[in-house]
Amino acid sequence: MSLMGGYKVAAQVPNSLDSVRVYLKTHLSQDTNYVRALNVLGRELHSGANPDYDKADSILQVSEQLATKLQYGMGLAKAYTNRGSIYYLTDRQPLAVMYFQKALTTAEEYKLTPRFICGAISNVAAALSKLGQYEKVAAMQLRSLRLQEQYNIQPRIATTYGGLGNALRELHKFTEALAYYRQALVLMHAEKNRRGAAIIENNMGICYDGLKRYDKSLGLYKAALNHAQEVNFDLLQADILVNIGLALKLSNRPGEGIPFVQRSLSIGQKQANKATMATAYFNLGQIYEELKEYKPAEANLKKALELAKERGDKEQIADYTQGLADLYGGMENFQQAYALQLEKNNRKDSLISIQTNAEVQRLIAQYETEKKEAQIKLLRQQAQLRNEELNREQVQRNALLIGGTMLLLLIAAVSAWLLNRARLQRLEEAQRLRRQIAHDLHDEVGSTLSSISLLSGMVNHLIAQKRPEAVERAIQKINTDARQILESMDEIIWTINPGNDSLQRIAMRLQEYAQPLMESKNISFSFQIDPALVDMPMSMEVRRSLYLIGKEAINNLIKYSEATQAKVWFARKDNQLEVLIEDNGRGFDVALPRERTGQISMKQRAEAIGGSLDVQSAPTQGTRLVLTTSIAG
Repeated sequence: MSLMGGYKVAAQVPNSLDSVRVYLKTHLSQDTNYVRALNVLGRELHSGANPDYDKADSILQVSEQLATKLQYGMGLAKAYTNRGSIYYLTDRQPLAVMYFQKALTTAEEYKLTPRFICGAISNVAAALSKLGQYEKVAAMQLRSLRLQEQYNIQPRIATTYGGLGNALRELHKFTEALAYYRQALVLMHAEKNRRGAAIIENNMGICYDGLKRYDKSLGLYKAALNHAQEVNFDLLQADILVNIGLALKLSNRPGEGIPFVQRSLSIGQKQANKATMATAYFNLGQIYEELKEYKPAEANLKKALELAKERGDKEQIADYTQGLADLYGGMENFQQAYALQLEKNNRKDSLISIQTNAEVQRLIAQYETEKKEAQIKLLRQQAQLRNEELNREQVQRNALLIGGTMLLLLIAAVSAWLLNRARLQRLEEAQRLRRQIAHDLHDEVGSTLSSISLLSGMVNHLIAQKRPEAVERAIQKINTDARQILESMDEIIWTINPGNDSLQRIAMRLQEYAQPLMESKNISFSFQIDPALVDMPMSMEVRRSLYLIGKEAINNLIKYSEATQAKVWFARKDNQLEVLIEDNGRGFDVALPRERTGQISMKQRAEAIGGSLDVQSAPTQGTRLVLTTSIAG
């Protein structure tokens, strides 16, 4: 027995559809057990072989209201979760995100179990995945994994690994995705969760399709189909059957794929699921086109497009219109092909505009700005300007993709590093470092990505106003910011590279940074390191702090000193490392720290590694900065 929201919860509610109906008829008290029973009924009604989504939603609304009245946190969170699941399965993703987020907020407010909270995070990520926000999905799933590590949740939550695999798959990182899928599949088999295993096997098959390993994908699809049939998961069967047909087409066996896709169509028709039917019709059309059977190809593609229009799915409408245009091109019906191509282009342009405006609104609302690729849609007034700006757009997209992917890999690398450390002290050090890296990424990369996204959104307006000079300035700014992101990422990655775990590497990095700056100001520069320190190892945290303190001091010297001579010296005194940075410049009053920036930050960094920072200066007397820390660092 446990306590949730002030109410005792007895583990006596049945778990099957028929028995829970009997229970609700005989259980007259509207208490927490009644809420639990309503949640079970709602779950079974929407997740069974013949789902009744409307009835399930109505029952869960009653559960939600009663749980709110009773202040029963677990019951309310599960009601929200089940309603989110209904909207997820019926392609109402904004509602799914909203209700999964409500479940997460409720779980945190009522301090539910860490396992439930981690699962709630993964659910939000799953709904965001359907909206195409894959970088954000990856970040949320990694957040869930970090919590599972922090609380040592055993067994790990399979859907978290599966969700991270999905995000990587959508980013075309198929090999990386497969690694997470395999972990998810092991967990699903351990739980004897055949439904979950079918989903993971289907997704692994898609990855192998992307790698053009159709022998592997077909084997996984057939295993997934067997598991989906065992649990009567019809809609997943339909999805798998289409994937089998697609894999056969891609492996030059299109005729063999037709029966599988037709079975998928039959399931969609039985379920009256227009999305499933549209997908099946489209893939049938493409298979017939591959076989050069143009009449059935045309008929199926038209049915797919008609269903997509009925559903108002703008992306499917654009894709299916393009597919039909390609078919007419192959049939040499160029008039029809041209008309459909124009229609598709107009729809796609409209969709891009909507997505861009929505992204600007998310930025204004302070959503995570680094998770969205900026999209620049250029008008047709000047062909030369259009080509130039399209090239700029590609540079910007690549920069965002590099930044987002490196962020993902960086966090994953640190997470993997944590998993392999057995001693508590090392775990605590790694946690502190990860927080600092996240802080640096937010400070150094996040604001720049925000700038890129906002500038991208402005380009449309500038073009519409026929202001090419302003467009050019905006694109130049995007390029500058992109380069700044790459430099910041390079610097952060350098600090965590174990190959740089020596004082000599820090010294070389600082010298490489300082030398061109000194030359640009005609400053005679001397750099020395005590030979006894060359091979001295340095921890990641100490190395990072030493480098950042040195870099800040050199920047101040260049900006403010007006010096003609400067030196940097790494020396060993007893069991202490002493770093001296000295110039013969105009100096300053140390009682007025505003004249030189970053002194507080440098002193805080020195103290954080158990050292001290002494700044000696006076007007016209130059400046001497001495950083001292233990060799043991």
